[in-house]
Amino acid sequence: MGLYTDKRKTTTTPDGYELLMHESGHIEYDFGWHMGPYWSKYLAEMRDNKRFMGTRCSECENVYVPPRAVCGRCYKPMNEWVEVGPEGTLQGFTVVRFPYFDPNNGELMKVPFTGMWVTLDGAYTRMMHFCNEVDEHKLEVGMRVRAVWAKEPRPTSIHAVEYFEIIKDQPMVDVLADTRAAAPAKKKAKKKAKKKAAAKKKAAAKPAKKKAAKKPAKKKAPARKKAATKKPAKKKAPARKKAAAKKPAKKKAPARKKAAAKKR
Repeated sequence: MGLYTDKRKTTTTPDGYELLMHESGHIEYDFGWHMGPYWSKYLAEMRDNKRFMGTRCSECENVYVPPRAVCGRCYKPMNEWVEVGPEGTLQGFTVVRFPYFDPNNGELMKVPFTGMWVTLDGAYTRMMHFCNEVDEHKLEVGMRVRAVWAKEPRPTSIHAVEYFEIIKDQPMVDVLADTRAAAPAKKKAKKKAKKKAAAKKKAAAKPAKKKAAKKPAKKKAPARKKAATKKPAKKKAPARKKAAAKKPAKKKAPARKKAAAKKR
């Protein structure tokens, strides 16, 4: 039964029944799928010309490797191809020591091996591949790496590159710095430049309007002069003088004198 050979030591149940096994059968079939124009060119360049090609966005100028048809930031079609690499920066890695079946060929993977993420020089995105160094103590994020191409005839796949090797004579790169922040900044600068250019065109197209001459405003008289032109109010006579001007009241005759006059 090949890979499915039953290697169990126990063939019966604890109470003596035979352990049965149901087989689904062994089917082997070939299949294929269309790689599309972008991946076809990408893999053919690796196989035939030993170079990495990516697509560049006309808006943000980001280069995608592996190539994409549409920019993930600007949602614009990308038709410009540029060459990147073959050197790059190690962005992440893992050393695998547990064997498993390779889904590409159905064979056991040879362990240990190192899977890695690498950003090629000139690229904006990362690609996944293998590194020839399997000692994690000798690997560090930020190391410089170089592609080692497979011998001819190279396969039409990412295995056209056999692996990436560490470049020991080059300094480390600080990958913690957010290099992607530069892309939005470029985009904003372009938008500002476009707006300024559009504003200049509009200003040049429209004739300058002549401003109507404004009539000079009348000068207001100062507050002091206005106060001076007012007539002075009439002065009121003092209360004492008014009292003096009044006639004195007649004095009444005493009661005794009136009584004497009546007797006479």
